Amino acid sequence: MQAVWITRIVISWIAWDLTGSSTYVGLLSFFLFVPYITTIPFFGVLLDRIEPLKTAILAQLIQGLAAFSIFLLHVFGILSIFNLCIISLIIGTANSAQGSARQTIVPRIVDKPTIANAVAFNAMNFQVARIIGPSIGGILIGLVGTQYTILISSFFFIPALVTLSLIQLAPKQSEPKTRETNFIGELVDGAKFAYKNVIILECIILTFIASIIIRGCHELLPALADGKFNMGAEGLGNIMAAAGVGALISAFLIASRKKTYNENGIPIIAKISLIIGLLSVTILGQADTWNMALFAAFISGACVTNVAIDMQSTVQMQLTDSYRARVASLWLATAIGGNAVGSILNGIFSDIYGISNTFFYVGIIGITLVIFTQTALIMNNKSYKI
Repeated sequence: MQAVWITRIVISWIAWDLTGSSTYVGLLSFFLFVPYITTIPFFGVLLDRIEPLKTAILAQLIQGLAAFSIFLLHVFGILSIFNLCIISLIIGTANSAQGSARQTIVPRIVDKPTIANAVAFNAMNFQVARIIGPSIGGILIGLVGTQYTILISSFFFIPALVTLSLIQLAPKQSEPKTRETNFIGELVDGAKFAYKNVIILECIILTFIASIIIRGCHELLPALADGKFNMGAEGLGNIMAAAGVGALISAFLIASRKKTYNENGIPIIAKISLIIGLLSVTILGQADTWNMALFAAFISGACVTNVAIDMQSTVQMQLTDSYRARVASLWLATAIGGNAVGSILNGIFSDIYGISNTFFYVGIIGITLVIFTQTALIMNNKSYKI
């Protein structure tokens, strides 16, 4: 998992280094994340039909080779925004397939009584890697530069390939189908299931808000570190590390809970964390000192990790094997795909209105959307006991 996120921060830094434009940083993030919107729901349907291990192995191999190709282009001096966009799209598509496969694999490698803990720890691994990976990448960029960081990242894909080849899955426990359905029909069926389940519906909505705003702003940290504070690659490493430490602490606190999920739905701590995380984005935008920016990054990293882990665990615990890949993939499309939308929009707005104003106002908008969502759910009787 770390290799994926190290690769992504290197790509974002190269985009900033080549262009000095927040829009291009957002564009590269868009290509990395947009496959989660466009392809992952289809991978979810496919993986409800086939065994996921071979898909996961192939996807991991493609990502490693793509990262190594960036190194080669760097060595020969022909790396450009255009070929970087193509490679980013390839990495994003492969990772969306792997993400769908991972959602299906984890519940099938443990006994049923331990599924809840396994799902929660898988969510922790994914969400912490999502923050820690870029932190490691930022530090490596400052130490050895982008060329050797991407080379190191390409080799980091190898351990996962070995691990996946050793996994044995339990037999799939599917409910019998009453009628034959086509590919699109199964996709629509999964979407209907997600919509009718009020817990999953709320998880998807709140996850999208966190992803498009908090995660979307995190994608622009290279521009914030160097463009606003003139801290260079070392500053990028510092601010990503601050967010990473926050993520680690958040994951540790979740792991120390007596129960890793709430039968009644989304834990209240996740909703509080979402509000605090959005507030930290506004602070990040208005910070006039580097230490304040680091503190805001720390808080936002902790809060968005807590939100993501609790939401992912909550969704998984609502699912059976028959719907797991389809519905979990829809949630993942929201969680990661929101990055694509947020990064490109926030990047454009930052170039037009300035990164400080953009962070401030999108944070306020996010808080407003959370309040509106909770009010609408209550008024439509689509809420539940916390």
